[in-house]
Formats: sequence, C-alpha cells, structure tokens
Amino acid sequence: MAIRRADRTRLARLAGPRVWAERHAVEDRAKLRNKLCFFRRVALLLAVAEVEPESTCIARRLHEAEAALAAIPDTPELAKADEAYLACLDTRSIDDWQTPRYRPPPRVEEPIKSAIERLMTRYRTDLTDIDLATHSPFELFAWCLSRHGATYDEAADKARKAAEDLLLLIDELPNDPTPDDPARTDLIEEHQ
Repeated sequence: MAIRRADRTRLARLAGPRVWAERHAVEDRAKLRNKLCFFRRVALLLAVAEVEPESTCIARRLHEAEAALAAIPDTPELAKADEAYLACLDTRSIDDWQTPRYRPPPRVEEPIKSAIERLMTRYRTDLTDIDLATHSPFELFAWCLSRHGATYDEAADKARKAAEDLLLLIDELPNDPTPDDPARTDLIEEHQ
C-alpha cells in the first residue's frame, strides 16, 4: 500500500525533532573527540618545546574535554557508530543514479592554515619572549609550530618527527626498576 504524500510529509514533520536531536548528539560527541585530540596534540608539542603543559590553559581544557567524554561514556563502539552516522549525512556519498542535486564546492581550509602561518611568522620575528599562560590553544599551537619551521607544512613535518622521537624516548624508559638499576641499589643499601 502506497503512502500518500500528505501522510509522508506529516510523518517526516513528526519525526524531525527526534532525528535532529540524534544528529546534534552525534555531532557534539564528534566535536568533543576532535577537541580532545587537538588538546593532546598541543600538549605533546609543548612537551617537545620543553614547556610544562600544566602552566598553560591546555591542561585545564584537556581535563574538561576528558571529563565531558567520560560523562557520556564514550566507547570505541559508540565512536564507530558515530562515524558511520556522520558518513551517511555526507551528501557526497549520493550515487549518480539518483536525481542530481546541488553539491556545494568543498570547503577550503586555507584560511586556518594561513592564520596559523601568520601567527607563526609573528612569533618567530616580533614576539620571541611571550607569556604562554595567557594564550589560547590555537595560539599555543602556532607558537609550537613556529619553533620548528617557517611554513606550516615544514613545521608540521618537523614537529611530528620531534614528537615521535619524544614518544620513543618515553617508551624506552623502563616501567619497573630492575635489580641492576643504580637508583634501586642505592635504595636497598639505605634500607639495610
């Protein structure tokens, strides 16, 4: 039995708030995950630059994002379901056999990249000694990149390599002291 057009419109109008509520919840979780990833990246870049992340706004914002995601609670299964849901919303996945639609041109992220490069140039030339505690995460990101190169691409590549080296050094540290560890032998001698 076919559904009349008026009934289909009425059902869509009734289901609209539920669909929009689900979409907003999924988009909010995706934004939280992106924020958390960005704040972790900036904290790592600050550690590479030998700046304590706790002395900046990054630590507070990182803890806030982690607490917000923990309140959901966020699981890998939920993240995969959200990715699948957001992929369905992408109009570029519509096949050509359907009626042609207007598809806006892809957004160019160049303004963000140029803003970061502008801040990088400013931090490399004008502001060499700045108070990092008063800057936003975006400005801290640009400051960290300015320590590694003149352009965004060059700095991002060098910063990525420096972060990988730092993480490798941290991974090489032993978790538990061995009996041959000099610090442990000093402690054993003190307690005897």
